[in-house]
Amino acid sequence: MNLKTLVSQHQQAFKQKVVQTFAAKYSMSMEQVLKEHEEVIERYVQGKYKGVKQAVSKIAGFKRPVVLNIIRDPCSDDVCMICERDQPHIEELQRLYGDRVGFYDIYDSSPEGALYHIIHRGEGEKLLPLTAIIHKGEVKKYWSGRPVEVEEYQEYLDSLV
Repeated sequence: MNLKTLVSQHQQAFKQKVVQTFAAKYSMSMEQVLKEHEEVIERYVQGKYKGVKQAVSKIAGFKRPVVLNIIRDPCSDDVCMICERDQPHIEELQRLYGDRVGFYDIYDSSPEGALYHIIHRGEGEKLLPLTAIIHKGEVKKYWSGRPVEVEEYQEYLDSLV
């Protein structure tokens, strides 16, 4: 799964939903909406995905595998016990791999947190955290909603470093 392709597909689907919603609300055809408002809609969609695209560019810029970790914002009123149980595993990976692996954390409340939905793509129950191993722009493996043991991460990372 190429991360940039996933983002592009998600963005196009989002734009389609915006056009459909606008058409339904104002009793217009989708063609009319696009003809009359495409520029505004495109600016809106681009603004929504700006943070995601910046994060993806940073991740793709790594010359080594990346462990992407999307977790609950620690400033949130809600505590994610699964995120907290997984954090020592991420810290152990950082200790084991050092600078051979990049680590990139995103909070679910940030605009970049939309990467959760882009990577997850509606498969299974949506729970935090989402941790993904990405290498050369490709999502090699991701997990969501459970702590992942260090050995399970290593199964994927060892062949990439």
